[in-house]
Amino acid sequence: MAISSELIVVLTIIGAIILDILLPRRLKFIIALVSILGSLTAFLPIIFQFANYSSPEIMFEGSYVIDKFSLILKGLFILVTYLTFLLSVNFVESDEYYQGEYYFLLLCSLLGALVVTSSRDLLTMFIGIELASTPMFLLSGWKKGDQKSNEGSIKFFLLGVLSASLILYGFSLLYGVTGKLVFSEIANILIQQDLAQSPVALLSAILILAGIGFKISIVPFHSWAPDTYEGAPLPVTAYLSVSSKATGFVALIILLSKIFFDSGQGLGIVLVFISGITMFVGNLSALQQTNPVRLLAYSSIAQAGFILSPIAVANITGNFEDGVYASVTYLIIYAFMNIGAFLVINILQRSIDSEDMYDWGGLAKEMPLAGIFAVIFFFSLAGIPPLGGWFAKFVVFRSLLSTGEIFGLSLAIVGAVNAVIGLVYYSRISKIIWMDSPKEEIQSDEESFIPSPLKVVGFVSLVLTIVSGIFPGIFSNLGEASSIFFNS
Repeated sequence: MAISSELIVVLTIIGAIILDILLPRRLKFIIALVSILGSLTAFLPIIFQFANYSSPEIMFEGSYVIDKFSLILKGLFILVTYLTFLLSVNFVESDEYYQGEYYFLLLCSLLGALVVTSSRDLLTMFIGIELASTPMFLLSGWKKGDQKSNEGSIKFFLLGVLSASLILYGFSLLYGVTGKLVFSEIANILIQQDLAQSPVALLSAILILAGIGFKISIVPFHSWAPDTYEGAPLPVTAYLSVSSKATGFVALIILLSKIFFDSGQGLGIVLVFISGITMFVGNLSALQQTNPVRLLAYSSIAQAGFILSPIAVANITGNFEDGVYASVTYLIIYAFMNIGAFLVINILQRSIDSEDMYDWGGLAKEMPLAGIFAVIFFFSLAGIPPLGGWFAKFVVFRSLLSTGEIFGLSLAIVGAVNAVIGLVYYSRISKIIWMDSPKEEIQSDEESFIPSPLKVVGFVSLVLTIVSGIFPGIFSNLGEASSIFFNS
């Protein structure tokens, strides 16, 4: 029962690849149905386990743990993958793309994300990270005849291999020093032998941070993101910006708070500077974009800086419970409003053949539902009340200011400045599609431009974005539960 969600995903993976081999082309849509039903079924054990939770389930000699932290993040990953499948249906149904491998690879990435949330040893963690990220190398280059897709995919692949090498090198140093794989045993030896602040432990931490930094696209490891996001299919880009990034953050949170919690202020100060620079680079670069996908790519980089900031300060203060609470709450809310933003771009690009958002003038008047989605999701990303983004930013600012540290205060000021910068480019798209005059006569029918699966994604994301802003206690409780049980 403890690993039932993982087992259901494994069975769905096997089912998807077998069906792809056996089914004729006209019946390939069944693979999509099986994948969607499989991801929904995998969500049910999470609900049951969370409702009946009493104590952490420790498995495989401490290598795998099922606690509230892992349950909440697993639920997030499964739900995000389900929405990605819905986003993908109309895209993959076109004759240009094969179906089975697409769903197979996405399900494999989901399985890797699920493994990362529960992993508590070096080997399981590394396998989970690579299983989550390796399928994305192929998915980002899915438009095989597109030069941008090929370019973005090869950049992602080369830097992804480098990041895997850095993570593995960092892990090998930890294993070489301690002779242990399980995080708790590694931490005990580092403390007992007074190695927590030794050069080898700090070098290991820097290598692991650099490796995971590529996964979560923080500065200076962000260069692949804009080209990869632009070249990949939009459903894949949405998944990359949410689930793949969240997997990296989960791994970073686990490693920092389980192994490197006693590494001193040096590592925390490095993270603080990276967090602040990431916000500025992401937001200032986004201001200059005319391609909405590249704009959201740089936005995703800036958001990574916000998510990292509570963990950075927690490394200085040692209060990981508050840092985990703020980061997990932000991750959950960010996931749905960012998927909604990519949904809007998907709908608008389907209606007019242009990747320049300044050509989208007046589109919202012809497609009011898409216009409403745009206003809600982009203003939520900017942090405007009463949408969910305001509460996500609130918990981060509260976490930074409550520390009383100069670094926490400085990061809060940096975050406030960047929130204002973000509002400029987030509001720009809404202004263009609602207020600008169309460059050409637009003939459109709302029903024909928004297929039913996309509407489901839009309304699910819309409800969660609004509810998280008006009733923030629901998501606050999830973040609090994950932080308490994760650190117990």
